[in-house]
Amino acid sequence: MFHSRPSARAARICLALAGLFAFVLLRANDARAEKVLLKDGDWEVYTDGRVGGFVSYVHGDGYPQPPYVLPAGTAPGGVGVPLHAIKGGGWALPAENHLLNDPLQGSTTTDAGTVDMMRVRSGFISNLLGFGVRDQLSPNTKVSGYFQLWAYIESMNRQKNNPNPVDVRQGYAKIESFWGSVTAGRMRTLYSRGATDIDTMYAHRWGVGFPNAIDSNGPTLGQIGFGVLGSGFASGVMYGTPTLAGFHLDLGAFDPIALTGPGVWARTWVVRPEGELTFEHSFGTMAKVVAFANGAYQEIYKSGYCPPHSETGQYCSEAAAGFGYGVRVEVGPVHLGFAGHRGKGLGLTYALEQSDAAQDKLGNLRKFDGYYGQSQFVLGPVDLSAGAGITRVFLNQVDKLTAPDPRDSSGATQVIATSVIKYQLGINAGVVYHYTPNLHFDLDYFRAQATWYLGEQQVLHAFNGGMTFSW
Repeated sequence: MFHSRPSARAARICLALAGLFAFVLLRANDARAEKVLLKDGDWEVYTDGRVGGFVSYVHGDGYPQPPYVLPAGTAPGGVGVPLHAIKGGGWALPAENHLLNDPLQGSTTTDAGTVDMMRVRSGFISNLLGFGVRDQLSPNTKVSGYFQLWAYIESMNRQKNNPNPVDVRQGYAKIESFWGSVTAGRMRTLYSRGATDIDTMYAHRWGVGFPNAIDSNGPTLGQIGFGVLGSGFASGVMYGTPTLAGFHLDLGAFDPIALTGPGVWARTWVVRPEGELTFEHSFGTMAKVVAFANGAYQEIYKSGYCPPHSETGQYCSEAAAGFGYGVRVEVGPVHLGFAGHRGKGLGLTYALEQSDAAQDKLGNLRKFDGYYGQSQFVLGPVDLSAGAGITRVFLNQVDKLTAPDPRDSSGATQVIATSVIKYQLGINAGVVYHYTPNLHFDLDYFRAQATWYLGEQQVLHAFNGGMTFSW
């Protein structure tokens, strides 16, 4: 049953926020995930958040360069041409390159170079501020609203006079009752949510992991891109069932993604369905197991007339889809997690991304799979973690097409035209010291490796350290 609320109550809530928020920030000994700012009858106003920063240093290989060869009939010392292209994966970071002096290479050819970069940057989870309001509508029904704002500590393009925009990462309304829950707004999506949780809980909640584009700004990747697809955030509507015998099912309909790029998959028809089934069971207070399975499906289309379907005059269409699975086991201080995923058009970092890895040069979607294992050992106030993951890319027929070797004027010799990313492998290790339940110090290391089908390879080492204050 709904009850009316006088406007004066809302005014009292707004007037109390500023003073109560400052008071809450000083209470660092409470380890709850949120802090109640105001309670007025059935109403509650609460906040959660975190602030911090990390020094990050990355050293390793620059983006691989294709081999350069002299075309047939070119005199020694002439200008070389690339033997093939290199597409998908890897990290095109600023690097110190060296001029190659081989007379067969041409005077403008450089090597892959070396990456040496240091930044003071955001972590895997950015600085954030969340605000929520709850109302107990009846003994069995609760309604709440929540906003979460993210802010990066680095300036865009490394220019300190550039403003840092606030990212409204989440904002939703939620109704909960005996029949389950309904959430509407912007929220975390469901596909690969369980794998992302393993990375967050057991590895990089208080750290950095892989910085990705360290010459830019924003949250880092943690283990994402190396056996883990980031679940990400999107607008949608989600229904969650009541938990029965440890089982819980979430079903969501999310705003569809336009996979533009080589395929020009700019059209979508209906919302994107996603779902995740979880099972959780505790064995007293010492052990717990959590298993999950999730999936996503989206039809995508090209605009206009499509030649491959010329007999019927239909539009081109494709299905981008995937499924994921995994398990978390906690026995006393030992926490272990494993996750995997497989699908088509998924990409490397988040599900259904636009990239040269997700599509071939004609726009056909490639297949992917990934595997990730993570360990964590809780030794009092110290967490030790180590894990590894790999994401693999499988070739389409288009990727196997050949082109004439420029070194053979007859055209009889053929070479593969494009070296496609084969896999990305990531290994992480870290230590977190919880000085208090709200103050966390982190040191972590990440080794990132990208390997292409024609043998190119890039390896980067990331060393990170910093602190986070949470409430």
